[in-house]
Amino acid sequence: MEQLLERLRRLRAGVESWLGTLSGRERLMVTAAAFAVALFFVWLVAHGVGAGISAREARIEQKTKVLSQIGKLAEAYRRREAERQAVEARLKGAPVQLMSHISQAGATLGIEVNDLRPTGAPTEAEGLREESVEVNLARIDLSRLAHLLQSLERGAGVVKVRRIRLSTRADDPSLVDATLVVSTYQLKS
Repeated sequence: MEQLLERLRRLRAGVESWLGTLSGRERLMVTAAAFAVALFFVWLVAHGVGAGISAREARIEQKTKVLSQIGKLAEAYRRREAERQAVEARLKGAPVQLMSHISQAGATLGIEVNDLRPTGAPTEAEGLREESVEVNLARIDLSRLAHLLQSLERGAGVVKVRRIRLSTRADDPSLVDATLVVSTYQLKS
């Protein structure tokens, strides 16, 4: 350590003697050059620190966006999972007697539902049992049909209107003839 201090003292003495040999004008120029070099060095350090801070802020902003997206995805997942569990609970519930359900929904709304036909034997696929009924409704207005469709799908169990075919009537353009295929689903036991 002492050797280093000794070297620095010798270096300082050498610089002072060298500056002593310079004229006043030369000393001013050397001082200005030294100040410019020092200022440039300070600018380089400040620029490096500023660039580092900017890079960190950009990374923080990017990570904040990623965390926000993760939060949104997690919320969407929780919502979908709750919906899935609700549908699964409805699928596990008591089986829906589809023909009775359709007749009762129509009677509640004052719609005469007389033409009901099963579309065939219940089918089983992917762990689900599906039963379908074809319903023919004659001379019904669209608003009452819409109420019937909503009533069918909002009832107990999982009931879905899979197909709708509408035909306009020549005798009354405000009424239609509708053919619906309504299905109910149940988990296989």
